[in-house]
Amino acid sequence: MKNLIILLLLSTLISCSKENVDTKDSSKKQSTEKTSKKDKKDKKGKNKKEEEVVINVEATQVTTGDAVLLFKTTTILEADLESAVTSKASGIILKVNVEVGDKVEAGDVLAVLESDVQQLLYASANANYQKVLNNYERAKSLLKKGLANKESVDNLKFESQALKTSRQQAKLDLDFTQIKAPISGVVTKRNIKKGNLIQTNTQVYEIVNFDSLQAVINVPEDKWNVFKKGLEVDFIFTSMTETVKGHILRIDPIVDSTTGTFKVVIALDEGASKQYNLRPGLFGKTKIILNKHDNTMLISKNAVIREDDNAFVYEINSDNTVTKRNLVLGYEMDDALEIISGIEEGKRVVTTGKNNISEESKVEVIEYKD
Repeated sequence: MKNLIILLLLSTLISCSKENVDTKDSSKKQSTEKTSKKDKKDKKGKNKKEEEVVINVEATQVTTGDAVLLFKTTTILEADLESAVTSKASGIILKVNVEVGDKVEAGDVLAVLESDVQQLLYASANANYQKVLNNYERAKSLLKKGLANKESVDNLKFESQALKTSRQQAKLDLDFTQIKAPISGVVTKRNIKKGNLIQTNTQVYEIVNFDSLQAVINVPEDKWNVFKKGLEVDFIFTSMTETVKGHILRIDPIVDSTTGTFKVVIALDEGASKQYNLRPGLFGKTKIILNKHDNTMLISKNAVIREDDNAFVYEINSDNTVTKRNLVLGYEMDDALEIISGIEEGKRVVTTGKNNISEESKVEVIEYKD
């Protein structure tokens, strides 16, 4: 009986021990399963976070303003009024009155030639004329009194007219010994010195009127219908930072068949030459405003991507995703493009970084503070 009781106790102990072990194993297994599931969940969330790449970009807004159609070219300033002054008489230079850089008015005496011979010839011609003129006047009085015949009076009349012409010629020859400025302007060249012996038609000076500066450009014939007299022109010269204003003065009525171009003359606005101290020969760039659209949508060129004949931008949405917008463009300016359709005013679009994104991208706009 005692042995039976001992066996029952041992059996009970063994059973309890096994149950405890199974319970511990089961708890350990459940804990392991929970940890594994948690690790998988954490790993899945971590991978999802790593896959979401945010690209830094810069952006700008679609604005409104004036769009202009421009024609750009280069040109060289030249003077419309310039003169090569030549001598109309021969002789020795006695006096030089002006130097290079001096301003002169039309009619000013630039230089003086010796004139002794011309003065004598004029004095002789004048004396002969005055003598015959007096005879003619006296003969007219005698004719009225019947003391002279009409034929002799007429002969004196014709002789006086001829001598008057001779006197005028002698006076011109005397005047030609003074070399005068034919136009107002600035002396740009002097070819004579005091004491030089010069001949008739010798070039002695050059004068340029800086107030008559203009530019001549050659325009392709396909622009014939858009060029008009009076259109605004902007000049930019390499020697200055300011923009000089001008306007189209005239347009040639024909197209040069050899070059396929037509000539356009551009005048500087009144006072521009003096204000900016411009000179002939200056090289400059010209921008001609051919047409203008007021209060139209504009976008920065930096935002637009071109592919063949297509153009598009990436619009930034409120959740920092982007949407591709195809655009219909109008006039093109230096830094901006006119938008006909494709996007609304005020929308933000990507500028820097636009080539690194797609419609699946998420972006963060970097803003720089001054």
